[in-house]
Amino acid sequence: MRAKAGRGTAGRATTLRRLAQPWTLILIITGLFQLFRGAPVDAAFFLCIAALLLADVLGWLRVSGAARPRAAWLLAAGIPLAIALVLAPRHSVVEGIIVSAIGLTVLVFAWGAPDGSTGTTTKSTSTSRTTMSPSVRRAAILWSIVGVVCCLWEVVSFLLGLPSPAAAHAHPSISELFDPILDTFAGRAVFTALWLLLGVALVRRGASVVSATSQGTRARRKKARR
Repeated sequence: MRAKAGRGTAGRATTLRRLAQPWTLILIITGLFQLFRGAPVDAAFFLCIAALLLADVLGWLRVSGAARPRAAWLLAAGIPLAIALVLAPRHSVVEGIIVSAIGLTVLVFAWGAPDGSTGTTTKSTSTSRTTMSPSVRRAAILWSIVGVVCCLWEVVSFLLGLPSPAAAHAHPSISELFDPILDTFAGRAVFTALWLLLGVALVRRGASVVSATSQGTRARRKKARR
């Protein structure tokens, strides 16, 4: 009975740790903030992604993830998308659809190893526990810091800009700081190209990390069998 209770407690603790992943919390906080500022469409997007991640953690949803495409395929797909984004009116429905489609596609590619698990287990409990690889842990910390800083900037600028239009102008959001650049064709083209190239680099980097982690896991398993 005590062993069974211990396994149950350990399982709940592991589930809670995974539910408290920083990127999931950032998505939830961002979605709630979008509701607060009166942007229900943006809120629905962030909260739906957070709900998918939570469903995966709880075992309600199992997605194996798609194979990472080659860089040439990513670039081939990125060129027409870049042209469409540059030509689409800013803040239009077309622009929103393109950006959302890109985000959801990248999510499918990244879903195969959401926590960068190495497959290692601890013997202190009878419950297997996966741990993050060091590279994924560093990336998680870095991007969590970036996400929190951006969220804090948006919240502070929104609250300070509530009293009047003059106050809103004095405390611009991140997107408003980029408006002078993105309002020009050249600036929009350069920004879009850099944004997509960064996305391609991150997808390829993630593929190499997952591949290296998988190879290391297989090597450890073979060694353990011997």
